[in-house]
Amino acid sequence: MIDAAPPPELGKGLTRMRAVAGGLLALSALVFAFTLWGQERWPWLAPLRAFAEAALVGGIADWFAVTALFRHPLGIPVPHTAVIPRNHGRIAGAIGRFVAGNLLASQAMAQRLEELDTAGRLGRWLATPATTTAIAARIAGSLPPVIHTIGEQKWRDAIGGGLHKVVDLVITASRMGGALSYLVGHGYHHTVFNFLAGEGKDFIAGNRPFIRAKVASECPEWLPLWVEERISEGLARGIETALAELQAPDHPWKARFELFLQETIDKLATSEDFAQRIDDIKARILDDADVDAYLRRIGADAYAGLSGGGGAIEKMVRQGLADFADRLEHDPGLRAAMNRWLRDAAEALLVPRRDFIGSLITDLIMRWRTDVLTARLEAHVGKDLQYIRINGTVVGGLVGLLIYAATTLAGR
Repeated sequence: MIDAAPPPELGKGLTRMRAVAGGLLALSALVFAFTLWGQERWPWLAPLRAFAEAALVGGIADWFAVTALFRHPLGIPVPHTAVIPRNHGRIAGAIGRFVAGNLLASQAMAQRLEELDTAGRLGRWLATPATTTAIAARIAGSLPPVIHTIGEQKWRDAIGGGLHKVVDLVITASRMGGALSYLVGHGYHHTVFNFLAGEGKDFIAGNRPFIRAKVASECPEWLPLWVEERISEGLARGIETALAELQAPDHPWKARFELFLQETIDKLATSEDFAQRIDDIKARILDDADVDAYLRRIGADAYAGLSGGGGAIEKMVRQGLADFADRLEHDPGLRAAMNRWLRDAAEALLVPRRDFIGSLITDLIMRWRTDVLTARLEAHVGKDLQYIRINGTVVGGLVGLLIYAATTLAGR
């Protein structure tokens, strides 16, 4: 059995409310005793006696009802008391079924995860300097021992070989076709097209002297300098204008670009020759000694940087976390995409296993000792239940007063 005592603050609140309810009941008993003793001497105490008598009855009845939920009143095993201890198994099963059937249901979970804005919360948490500093310090302190344990040669081979395998696995005709299909299907190819046109325009604008020199080198020597400048300027302006026009939404070249991409996607999916050419190019690149040396040098540099630990790694990790937090805060698209990914991941992980999770919760509650279960439930709801005792005492007294008034008036 498991001991799982309730939090102390809940116990303090319950004790305080019990004292209030018990004090009010004791006050009713004192008033009733006083009025019972003094009514013959002071007849005007009769209404107060009726109020106190009914309050005492109502308070005792509600005390019995509240106490009977958690234990036998005064330790007497009255039938249908100690309801929670007697139904430990039923309560555990009901909680497990409720969690599995309601909290872990697909629609309810999706709505709750949507409301949580997990990515936004993560971004705000990472935006706190103390958080990023603590995470960066922990990573910087734990990486060097791990890296040293692996060893420089294995690390170099792992990084170089790993990058080699990643390139070999990722760059395939089918994967490239799938990536292009995703870009076209979501309209991202228009963004790429506009970006390339804009970069080309900026390149032309920033390299006017180079264009002028090229034009001068191709012109006859007898051509006046001002004519060469006019030609180079007109050429540069013409290219800039053409590239600017390419960014218009209805430019015909965009349709041609999309058609070219669709044809490429079809070739990547269906043409064995096209796929073979990609594999041949990839093999030539990966088998090149210089490329292999470069990949292993990346591994060596990574080993040198990570094994040193200290401020460099800490600064790098801290900056990376801060940049990620800033993007989550200022990029609604990224935040929405991450929330959607987290929601889908949670649904895929939890919803198919909700019956198993419900059974785990049932088993956990069954492992609690009965007195622990009772104490936890009473600590959470007992404070509110004491208001029932208070209300029963007050309302009972008022009802007794009304009955006294009604009977007195009827007797007249």
